[in-house]
Amino acid sequence: MARTGIRIGEALALRWNDLDEANKSLTINKTLVYPLNSSPYISTPKSKQSDRTIKLDNTTMKLLKQQQTNREEIHYLHKNYRRSKDNLIFYQHDGRWLRTNVVRDYFKEVCKRANLPVLSPHALRHTHAVHLLEAGVQIKYVSERLGHANMNVTADTYLHVTEKIEDDALSLYENYIQDS
Repeated sequence: MARTGIRIGEALALRWNDLDEANKSLTINKTLVYPLNSSPYISTPKSKQSDRTIKLDNTTMKLLKQQQTNREEIHYLHKNYRRSKDNLIFYQHDGRWLRTNVVRDYFKEVCKRANLPVLSPHALRHTHAVHLLEAGVQIKYVSERLGHANMNVTADTYLHVTEKIEDDALSLYENYIQDS
């Protein structure tokens, strides 16, 4: 989530066939809905724009392949672990979908152990978006990558001025004025 900006439900719905190794891309076309006191189910993404394919960097591709290898090793070493019959990338030891609340609780625990502020996994999406914007990526690309309905959603949610964006903007301005 931190390296793609995808939502928690989108991540938990991922299957290995959503990963295109040749094109280093990930197709996001479903989301896991896990209602309270009810059975989970796969649904369509949040909006029409949420149905998308995003490019992945080399490190993210490597991490996903490592996840696949780790799962294979676990199944080999621990016979009580079951494979996901749905070919899921992330799943419980018994092969079922991960619950979003379990992921949230685990994330909070990791934050505490690392002496970090306790956040939700959605903070990873926010951080990814801010990092892209701070790197100078166009807001249209960020909006499409996150699967927002339009650029206004992205701007309203993520385009608060960070110190880096402000410093970069002033540097660009100074360079422009000097070159004029």
